[in-house]
Amino acid sequence: MSNSNEKCKKQKKINQLENLENLVENHTRTERHLEQYSHIGNRDNIENSRYKQEDREEQIEDLKNKIIGENQNESKEEQAENIIKNYISTDKYIENNFDNISADALNNLNKKQHNRRIQLENLEENERKF
Repeated sequence: MSNSNEKCKKQKKINQLENLENLVENHTRTERHLEQYSHIGNRDNIENSRYKQEDREEQIEDLKNKIIGENQNESKEEQAENIIKNYISTDKYIENNFDNISADALNNLNKKQHNRRIQLENLEENERKF
């Protein structure tokens, strides 16, 4: 059973590393595109791209912390604060750009917000248990 658990942990790390690699590649590609074409692009598309870049940067940082195990040292309060900060920031973005966000992008943002609410609920539930 221990061997199976180790394989599972190893596969999880491999998946996290692959996800990190994909995020960094997408971030780099978009950054180059913004540098080359931002002067001729649609302002709304550029703003949406910059928001996606910020989101990718958050995800990259979170994955790095998960891979090296730093999130384990983060207190429940710090985790909750970060989730709330991201939730509020995304809510403001949606509110300010609602008319210019594609249906797919809006759907993805709503899914992220839903996941953040679930994370907060889980943190609160775990706090009540202890």
